[in-house]
Amino acid sequence: MWLYSIVTYLHFISIFIMFSVLIVEFSIIKRQMGINDIKILKKADLFFGVFAALTVITGLLRIYYFGKGADYYLSNPIFIAKISLFILVGVISIYPSSQFLKLKNSNKEAQKIKCFKTILFLIKIEFILLLSIPLLAVLVAKGIGL
Repeated sequence: MWLYSIVTYLHFISIFIMFSVLIVEFSIIKRQMGINDIKILKKADLFFGVFAALTVITGLLRIYYFGKGADYYLSNPIFIAKISLFILVGVISIYPSSQFLKLKNSNKEAQKIKCFKTILFLIKIEFILLLSIPLLAVLVAKGIGL
């Protein structure tokens, strides 16, 4: 019972942190960025990846060991849609991450973000997709889609 609670807690906390990190990224990103903002942006992006991985790991533990069983989840098209959206968020996040990695940490002058509008748009899309995932999770938990 304790292990189930811990895994579930870590799953939810990792999701909350992913949202928080996206808020940080969205709040701090500008066309021209100084070194301190770049460092924060890169750390936030790293945290997003780490907590996305933790979300996947704890989610898999919940499916196979602590939930209703793999057959219940994997036979539900709403669950498949939920996982697909999460994967799509991961794929979308690759482009902004690649652009953040190209920024130099040692430059004292402000650096211009390439494709700023595209990156901002993709972060907004990530938000929208992530916001729809909890709704799908509630539907799956109630057995809708079976």
